[in-house]
Amino acid sequence: MSRFTTINSYHLGFSVLLGVIGFLINLYPIPLFANVELVLGNTVMVIVAVLLGPWYALLSATIAVTGLMLVWDSPHVYLLFTLEAIFLGLARRRDIYALYASGVYWLLMGAPLLYLYAQTFLDVPPEHMPFAIIKQVINGLICTSLASIIIILTPWLWNFKGKIVDKRRRAFSSQLTYCVTLLITLCLLSSSLIYNYVSLEKQQILISESLEETAEHIATATEKYLNNHLKVVANAAHLLSISQTKSQDWQTWLKSIHQNYPSFATMIIADLNALVVAASPDVLFTELSKDKQLASIKDREYFTQAFVQQKNYLSPAFIGRGYGRDPIVAISAPFYANGDMSTEKKPIGIIEGSLDLRNFNSLESHNSHRLMQGLVIIDSNNKVVYSSKELALPIMSDFSYSDGTGLYNTRLNLINLHNLYPFVPEYIHAKRTLSNNWQVFILDPFSPLLSVAREQLFNSFLVLLISLVATFFISRKISQLLTEPLKIIAEEFNPLRDNKVQLQLLDDATSREVYSLHQRLIKSKRKLITHQLELEETVALRTQELEAANERLQVLVDKDPLTGMYNRRYAENKFAELREFCHRSGQAMTIAILDLDHFKKINDTYGHQAGDECLKQVAHCLSEFFTRDTDIVARFGGEEFILILPMSNALHIQQHLNEFRETLAATIIQSPLDEQTFQVCASIGAITANANWNKDLDRWLKVADDNLYQAKEQGRNQSVVSLISDEPRTAKQ
Repeated sequence: MSRFTTINSYHLGFSVLLGVIGFLINLYPIPLFANVELVLGNTVMVIVAVLLGPWYALLSATIAVTGLMLVWDSPHVYLLFTLEAIFLGLARRRDIYALYASGVYWLLMGAPLLYLYAQTFLDVPPEHMPFAIIKQVINGLICTSLASIIIILTPWLWNFKGKIVDKRRRAFSSQLTYCVTLLITLCLLSSSLIYNYVSLEKQQILISESLEETAEHIATATEKYLNNHLKVVANAAHLLSISQTKSQDWQTWLKSIHQNYPSFATMIIADLNALVVAASPDVLFTELSKDKQLASIKDREYFTQAFVQQKNYLSPAFIGRGYGRDPIVAISAPFYANGDMSTEKKPIGIIEGSLDLRNFNSLESHNSHRLMQGLVIIDSNNKVVYSSKELALPIMSDFSYSDGTGLYNTRLNLINLHNLYPFVPEYIHAKRTLSNNWQVFILDPFSPLLSVAREQLFNSFLVLLISLVATFFISRKISQLLTEPLKIIAEEFNPLRDNKVQLQLLDDATSREVYSLHQRLIKSKRKLITHQLELEETVALRTQELEAANERLQVLVDKDPLTGMYNRRYAENKFAELREFCHRSGQAMTIAILDLDHFKKINDTYGHQAGDECLKQVAHCLSEFFTRDTDIVARFGGEEFILILPMSNALHIQQHLNEFRETLAATIIQSPLDEQTFQVCASIGAITANANWNKDLDRWLKVADDNLYQAKEQGRNQSVVSLISDEPRTAKQ
């Protein structure tokens, strides 16, 4: 349970750092084709899973895949990749190689989960499902292979502090097999992706060039088709202006013009009052003659532009009236009396020809790829003028489309016509704009190219699986052949070896390196035996010296060098032992702090050497006065000394301390420099209590120190002792 609750701050920081690196990398996935992108940021979570296990990998994965969430806007990345991180981490704890674990994860969990998610939450076509799954599997295997190779090639990661270690030592043959499998996997995946990318790029270039060429050709043909009919109408108007044909002959004249250009559905001549005075075919003229209101074209744009603006005019598409209600395009031009076509003189009428939009299918004859490609022509009002039959776009309908690029990366221009927001784009297109602001679209279905990409990716994956299986068994066999001589050499140093080993090692098939290794190991073995005997003798001698040095070192560690008494460290370490001893025997113990009065004055008056001599005399006096083996007398620091007196008599302890104080005060101390004599006195603060009063030495010292302070305040050269039983009480003298 502790492994889930204990958090290593170093591991946590490392996981967060790699997670942030993965987050930044995932913000920029490498586009290949369509919606296939190489996501390398997930490599970091595999590194963390291999080094630190599932839970740190979960943290790193959560941070890293947030970058994908921002790019793809699909929460499935959290489900798939965090589960992968946990699975790889748990597999690492069981000594399963990361690449093998990744393959098992995508086979048993990743692919089924992705399929269920897509079926439930996404509108993915069934034929696209294997493509979506395989690209994720390939991406996962690439990240795992790359992460494993990074770990192998980075010595710092080999020795990463606190990383997961194998429970059992792996065989060299299995390590070699895994390394070969890693390299083959990464190389195959990388080469197949590069090949597919280059192949699809070439196909896209060819398709794009074909579409652009067709669009240019069709646009030129359309422009020529319209211009030719514009010229026909303009020439007819000019001919009518200069021929001085009488108005009663206009019908016959117009009919002959129409017969020469049957691509016009109808042709009419209107006078300056916008009334149709001649029309072809004759049936149209008959109908217009019956209905004067129908014969008026004053409301038509083609009359206004030609008659009022006095220019040749090509109209957008509109629905005709009178002779049928077919969608048409009107071409009109003004004509003048007596051939005077100056802008200062008004025209006397217009001549107009209506192009039947159904006749635009002749333009598709200019497209050599018309069986695969579709044609759409729209006018300046964004109305469909013409559409190929297979596109099923109604004539005169608004041309609505959406950009089909979306998440699909391609150099081609994608467009959607029927379903504006499909999962897979519908068409590739090329567009040209004519001089009259009409637009020509050449469309090619996108699905065939996507099918090629799917087939190539599937074939690459199939080749990868076959290659991996073959590589695993072949590399395993080769590694066994390479490691077998090493096993034989190991057996050479087995006391139970037989004579056949030597024959195997001397076989001609044995490699030169292995044979040389064997000879060197034999020599090394002999040297080791000799060296071992010498080393044993040296170790015995060094052990004796080390024990003596340790004893001297222990004295230096526990003793004060000036006074020769125990130091504070020793006293603090012995307190617990003595307290436990007194506790078991039910005895009281005393802790006393002794501080020399006016010791600074002694240093200032007689010098520091006199002060050192004073401390030595105090230490000598203490050693003479507290002589039990269990008594601990130590220099606590400066002019302070501490006494730990187990098995104390609470009734006599203060008397005993006072006797020492009086003895010290009567001691004559001689300065070593000038042989001046002086005396020193001391204040003592102490506490006597049962051993179970408190386990903490600091509590004892606090009471003793408070008593020492009280002794100083009350005039020095006295002792203050607290006797603690149920309620503490203080005695002083």
